Amino acid sequence: MALYATMGRQLFILLILTALTAEPVANAAELPPEPGRCPNAIKPLPRNVTRAVDRIVADMYPEFRDKLLATKREDLPQFQDWGKGIRTQLCLEAGGNDQLMRSACKGELCHPETAATVIMEAVWDRLQSVKKVLRPGQPIPKFAPTSESTRNSEHDLTLRTG
Repeated sequence: MALYATMGRQLFILLILTALTAEPVANAAELPPEPGRCPNAIKPLPRNVTRAVDRIVADMYPEFRDKLLATKREDLPQFQDWGKGIRTQLCLEAGGNDQLMRSACKGELCHPETAATVIMEAVWDRLQSVKKVLRPGQPIPKFAPTSESTRNSEHDLTLRTG
């Protein structure tokens, strides 16, 4: 009986030591981004709202585009995951894209959610403007960047939203 008690104590001590020396486990969503570090950001980063909208719209999944077209502007906040994707992929949360943030927020630095909301609304506006010129039943074309953004090298269309 004494042997089991000794082994039990040793096992207990071993478990406590293991727990104390283990790295803390945290979800990526819980960890704040390291300032200026954006491993999931698209490259190169768009630096103004027009270019960001060009990138998003040009590579948007058709199903999501249709969903946005059927959504009222005031209902855009329901797309929280999309907003999170914009903040992450455009490096707004880590503070690595101040130019885009200032473009979205009238020259000021603002909260990343505010900037993402402005970008989401600009994407919605762009889709609605294209929808207005289509005939009934005409499919919405795959978008290309505007002529303004094609003058720059920022037409690597890697952003997928949805």
